[in-house]
Amino acid sequence: SLRHKDVFKQQLRAILRAGVDSDLRIMFPMISSVDELLEAKEEVYKSIQALQREGIACHTKPLVGMMVELPAVLEIIHELAREADFFSIGTNDFIQYMLAVDRTNEKVADLYLPHHPSILRALKRIVDAGRESQKDVTICGDMAHQEKYMPYLLGIGIRKLSLDPHYIPKIQKTIESI
Repeated sequence: SLRHKDVFKQQLRAILRAGVDSDLRIMFPMISSVDELLEAKEEVYKSIQALQREGIACHTKPLVGMMVELPAVLEIIHELAREADFFSIGTNDFIQYMLAVDRTNEKVADLYLPHHPSILRALKRIVDAGRESQKDVTICGDMAHQEKYMPYLLGIGIRKLSLDPHYIPKIQKTIESI
């Protein structure tokens, strides 16, 4: 999006206009640096200012967060937590990139391990950084609907899950049993 700012600005303007009377959250994917997040946030604020100058109703204080998918953010997660309003950990891509394994390739799919120690420790680091900065951290992707990971995710402090609706009853029951 940052390479195609003309399209990005149109998208932001549309989001801000559509979200005028809502609890608006804008989340950016594939963030790999603090500079990228700051640049994306700046585009949001510029779009708000432009819409206001034009007299167009828009949301003026959206929460701006990021999808955590890239291993590169682990070493800068505390800095990102200071700048982001929230995190959502995209477990499918995060695991795939952390372990350098294409989960859709049958020849190596067995190496895609959500329970790999480096994955579990990385998830905790992300959650800890979010908690220290008082930011929401959500889990999405396959881990969010797998019952066997609920004790761990709850134990490290995850309180928000992004689920397909058909998984909600099963996961609610699992969480209640814990």
